[in-house]
Amino acid sequence: MKSFLLKSVLVLVLISFTSCSSDDDTTDNSAEVNQVVGEWQMYRTENLEAVIDQWTGTEWTYVDQWFKSVLDDSEILITFNNDGTFTELYATVETANGTWEKLEDGRYSYNYTLEVDNTNEVLVGTRLITVHCDNTFSVITEGDDRNVAYYRTRNTTECSDLITYNLE
Repeated sequence: MKSFLLKSVLVLVLISFTSCSSDDDTTDNSAEVNQVVGEWQMYRTENLEAVIDQWTGTEWTYVDQWFKSVLDDSEILITFNNDGTFTELYATVETANGTWEKLEDGRYSYNYTLEVDNTNEVLVGTRLITVHCDNTFSVITEGDDRNVAYYRTRNTTECSDLITYNLE
């Protein structure tokens, strides 16, 4: 009888740990899904450009060089909504929209809604978001690591100490 009681208690304890663990996982996932929800302001861009290096006597050679633009008080905004949609704005004017999702690797992606008769080539391609901290993320277009845009939540200071910029 003691053996039966001991086994029963052990089974109940294991079930308790399993159910607690399962609840924790659900809570963490729902919090992660909402990491990008909100209004974001572009504060910096970095571009890798081919620039003239030297004359060989018959032609110019080129070398890649990073350039940055720091956008103080930028009016370039993007708002991610809970329903998986987003809107890009310049100040108060909507410039584009589309859908976003969370990827299995922990990053996020978004795609613009393109109209059949009006396709802007700049908006073609999946954008990949890497979250650096609670209020800062970077964006690249899939397959293009030569252009990076950085966003922060409005009226905050980005977490630059956690980001490895291509150019200081």
